[in-house]
Amino acid sequence: MAYKSFQGAVTELITPFTQSGEVDYALLRAEAEYQIEAGIAALFTNGLASEALSLTAGEQIQTTAEVVKQAAGRVPVMGNIVQNTTKEALKVLKGYEEAGVDAISIEQPNVYAFTQDGLYEFFETLIRATKLPVCIYNAPQSGNVLAAATVAKLFQNNENLYYYKESTLDFVHIQETMRLIGHDRPMEFLNGSDATTYPVMLLGGKGIISLISAVFPEPIIKLCALVNEGKIQEAQAQQEYVLRLRQALKAGPFVAGYKYAASLVGLDLGFMRKPLAEATDADKAKIKANLEALGLV
Repeated sequence: MAYKSFQGAVTELITPFTQSGEVDYALLRAEAEYQIEAGIAALFTNGLASEALSLTAGEQIQTTAEVVKQAAGRVPVMGNIVQNTTKEALKVLKGYEEAGVDAISIEQPNVYAFTQDGLYEFFETLIRATKLPVCIYNAPQSGNVLAAATVAKLFQNNENLYYYKESTLDFVHIQETMRLIGHDRPMEFLNGSDATTYPVMLLGGKGIISLISAVFPEPIIKLCALVNEGKIQEAQAQQEYVLRLRQALKAGPFVAGYKYAASLVGLDLGFMRKPLAEATDADKAKIKANLEALGLV
């Protein structure tokens, strides 16, 4: 099977909403175009920071279809499945296939406590339901962290499993997962947090599925390039810059700060979907001041 690469700087798209709470598909298409023109390597839809838990299964499919259409083959698109039941997850998977995604990402169910055997069965059922290349997304925010041994077993038993998105920030877990999968197994290990791109890439990671790049793609593209070029000291300095940028954007609730920051650079990412809150005036003042200090606005 031929796999499209998601190495380098990949953007997790933020879902824009109208003030009344509807998905703003026009703004979503414009966001995807902004990313492509900036030189981002690929696009990732419906991650947790995309407000995917606020979307219906139908909206997850439609948002991804709009992104695929806008990308028009210029960059690959990976659609993430975030559902709590196998039945709904299969529905979204088939919708993504029909939309024309290049790869499927599967995130573990949220909130309820699942055993590792239960998580293994959930992932394997979905992996075997598609011929597309698949990514495991290990999201600790779900409350159900995948054990390194569970991840490795899934890779050993499913040849169309080709990507792994790691968001745990646990470097013992990261190294153990890499070791158990095996360095000879063809796959792309993708970082899932802007806080740790530099060290994860030094350990063998291939890039980052970034939230910061949804607003500021250039610093993330530069960081990945510096690591790949072996400019280690410069890459470390760039990671420290990215950490300051991340801290600035997280001044508001959830991704509200990112949406406000986008407005400062001429990118409209719409509103939050209630009950998620918008950034307060105090949040906005702090974000703007910090971004000015970083030379970004």
